[in-house]
Amino acid sequence: MKKHTLFALGLLLLMLASCAPAQPVASSTDNATGEQKQYSDDLARRVEAGRNNKPIQISERPDYLPAAMFERLPPMPADFYQIRQLVRLGRIADLAEINESYWQQPEWFPHFENIGVPLLQQPPKDRWGAYGIAVYPADSVSTVRAGESLDMYFYIKSGYLVETYQGISLDKNYPARAQIGAGAEMPDGTKDVVQDPAVAKRHIKVEADPNPFVLEPNFPLYNEGGTKRVKVIVSVDASTPPGDYVVTLDTGIVPADYEDQWMKEYLNLYTSGGMTTIGRPYYQAFIHIVGGDEE
Repeated sequence: MKKHTLFALGLLLLMLASCAPAQPVASSTDNATGEQKQYSDDLARRVEAGRNNKPIQISERPDYLPAAMFERLPPMPADFYQIRQLVRLGRIADLAEINESYWQQPEWFPHFENIGVPLLQQPPKDRWGAYGIAVYPADSVSTVRAGESLDMYFYIKSGYLVETYQGISLDKNYPARAQIGAGAEMPDGTKDVVQDPAVAKRHIKVEADPNPFVLEPNFPLYNEGGTKRVKVIVSVDASTPPGDYVVTLDTGIVPADYEDQWMKEYLNLYTSGGMTTIGRPYYQAFIHIVGGDEE
């Protein structure tokens, strides 16, 4: 038989097969009607479970602390916990778009539920919170082209049980070496950055806004001014050699004129946040600089 005859016969058989009625799948019996079903009982159970068991989305703060503790804060948004999770996963990276009704909530900071809540539920009776701050995120990583600028953001708050107004002044530094904490890395997957501080300082300018500022008390009531969002403006000179750099921000001495002003305003409730250190800079801005055709 010639090849073209075999091909035609094969094509005819394929067409006949495609027109044949579909073979029934394994069926089961409907207990209510006694009729045969084309789908399994397991599928029916899963469909019904999907109808009845809708995903649980937490939309309001649990009743773990007196509601009056939060009455000075903006109302918690209905999607607060969902937005918080997307930020922590890095799915939402533009912190400038998130308004204060989210980041002024104490739950915005990691570990509030497992560390802060137990401490606040049974506060010690023999101490008075004079100072203490926390920053989130502590490390940020961004890429920028030489000759351009970018904005980075972090949040800073008064610590648990702090009842004073803390004056904060942020000082920048260009360390010779720094390491990125958990949850972030440079574009090439590394976590260590080694630089020439003189080169970094010459080519990279950094400003923090606001700076200086006051953090209001977060105990026994949370205050709107108890948390601030700091904008870090990074400007890179056009002649900057491509590579990885780091600029840090840490608490320093509050300028005397601000110190005098806040002391008069808050009296014995004022303290200088420059007294608060943690053994590393509070904030580290890691910057991957590209130039020319490099991406």
